[in-house]
Amino acid sequence: MWAKNLFDIFMAFFKSGLLCFGGGPASIPLMRAEIVDNYGWFTNEQFGDALAAGNALPGPIAPKMAAYTGYNVGGIPGAIVGVVASVVPTAILIVLLAKLLIMYKDEPRVKGMLAVAKPIVVVLLLHAAMQFMTKQSFPAYPMFIIAIAAFALVVFLDINPAIVMISGLAIGFMFPEYILPK
Repeated sequence: MWAKNLFDIFMAFFKSGLLCFGGGPASIPLMRAEIVDNYGWFTNEQFGDALAAGNALPGPIAPKMAAYTGYNVGGIPGAIVGVVASVVPTAILIVLLAKLLIMYKDEPRVKGMLAVAKPIVVVLLLHAAMQFMTKQSFPAYPMFIIAIAAFALVVFLDINPAIVMISGLAIGFMFPEYILPK
């Protein structure tokens, strides 16, 4: 059973690492599908909480989610397996494809592939956001107000996202009675 859990952890994060294009945020829907839908390790709300906590910490999100999930499922060995599985596919692909990408980066077909990938990454991010906003992890109107305010601060006022995140954490800490559902 223990070895199966480690294998499952490896496969969940290896798949999301291998199929992810566009960095950590683009892998969020793939990780959620594996963690919540495929293996049932977390509920959607627990995944949202883990994602929020992971985004509050510095560094890439995929290895943090892999470490957290792996630890919850398989302890320290699970955390190690999850991190390795989330990093190895990207490392291998970078080593194998970097030279090809550099050699052919100006080719129309390569430019076309990269151009098509960008809007798909945006759709994956929007899909993940919509899932969180329609589930229990976004239960109250204050959360919608906070989301809109954070969007406006980052997009229109060009405030550093780290400052917005820290400010949001401070608001949640100081005023939980207004944030949490009754």
